[in-house]
Amino acid sequence: MSVDPDWTIMNSTKIPLRLLPAFSLIALILTAQPARAEEIIVSAATSLTDAMTRIGRDFSKQNPGATVRFNFGATGALQRQIENGAPADVFAAAGAKEMDVLARAGRIEPATRIDFTGNRLVLIVPLKSAIRKWDDLAGTGVRRVALSNPDSVPSGRNARETLERRHLWLAVQPKAVFGQNVRQTLAYVARGEVDAGIVFASDAAIERGRLRVAQFAVPGLDHAPIVYPAAVVAGSRHAALAKRFVAFLRSPVAQADLASVGFTSLAPVRKK
Repeated sequence: MSVDPDWTIMNSTKIPLRLLPAFSLIALILTAQPARAEEIIVSAATSLTDAMTRIGRDFSKQNPGATVRFNFGATGALQRQIENGAPADVFAAAGAKEMDVLARAGRIEPATRIDFTGNRLVLIVPLKSAIRKWDDLAGTGVRRVALSNPDSVPSGRNARETLERRHLWLAVQPKAVFGQNVRQTLAYVARGEVDAGIVFASDAAIERGRLRVAQFAVPGLDHAPIVYPAAVVAGSRHAALAKRFVAFLRSPVAQADLASVGFTSLAPVRKK
């Protein structure tokens, strides 16, 4: 059989010999392209912003090729997004209520649900404020008190519970300025736009130079313990990676990241 010197066979396709260098270059480029990195979306409570950013970096270091994208927002808003089908692989909430709602709706994988960290509630005031304790909020000199919306933000729910148990809610409610998330509430105090505010301790630590903690709430006495749950969202397209991320939240590395920005450990860490 005679062979045309200008042609050869490559993968059963005739290729002119003069074009072989170009095809070789294309093949080299294609084989050099990295495989598409697997990516998960983690919808996480706003109060977790700093900790989760660190955790995401550490998780990617231990899982080469994995990318973690975050969608931060008020826990209640994130719950509604997931209910309405917004893309998410993991939900990390600042309270159990919203996670329970998604569990009842079949929108999370119940076997993956864990409690992975805790927090404390604090009364914060501008640096030069005369406010020293919770009872001072009822005074006539206090005109505006910032707290997050109790209907959608766990810190706001904890704040209202604390004020109710201390018999201060009726006095404070008319003065309340509601933030749509805990960072907005924090900003009201840091900018001196209100006389006081109620946020998580981990958030207050961010603005140490512009405010001070007047008093801590007492978990179990002022409010129910503050526990953060996480779970894989039902129907995740990257369920295996999402499960690894949820499990990673209990690792020493992730727990150190959480502690470094003011979160509290759970002892023992409970799995539901």
